[in-house]
Amino acid sequence: MSIAEGLVSTRYRLGLTQAEAAGFLGTRQANVSAYERGRLQVGEGIRDRIESFIDLRAESSYAEGWPATLASTAAALRADLLSKVSETDMLRLVIQAADDFARLTADEDRRFFLARPGATGSARWDALLAALAVDLCRRDGLERTPAWTRQPDRYLGQTWWVGAAGEVESLRALTLRDCPSAFRARGVMMGRQMLAST
Repeated sequence: MSIAEGLVSTRYRLGLTQAEAAGFLGTRQANVSAYERGRLQVGEGIRDRIESFIDLRAESSYAEGWPATLASTAAALRADLLSKVSETDMLRLVIQAADDFARLTADEDRRFFLARPGATGSARWDALLAALAVDLCRRDGLERTPAWTRQPDRYLGQTWWVGAAGEVESLRALTLRDCPSAFRARGVMMGRQMLAST
């Protein structure tokens, strides 16, 4: 089955419109339409996402339209960066994605959630999403983490103190203590409590 046929059959199987599928894939509806018609070459950046999408079953949580993916989160972060949305509001998207992942039970749904997202337009947020993916895999006891999370562009050359620790130097010791190892390794310093929904 070609990618085009797989996209169409999966959308029908899940009862999704092109726009809904595009949202989960972190792309535009026009791109999904072009992929389905064979008018747009599927690039390496989105191939993994589409292949994971095609593997979804009819009973997938994504048929209900509620869970985020890392790709949809990256696309939302990219839009927020362009609109100059506050860091706090952008972190809410990340927290929601982490909450959604915790409710996924099917392996196919988790693979689709963890598929390589597109770039956000910010090395900081790209590193944060990679750290989140690794942390979620470790917390759920998954044997492997996605290969894309180990790419050099998913690590920061300079430390990013997220939230209040970026403004109040005295909070940095606490943040460092509470920072999950996947985040610390990528230079993204934020306490685990920042990932918890309230």
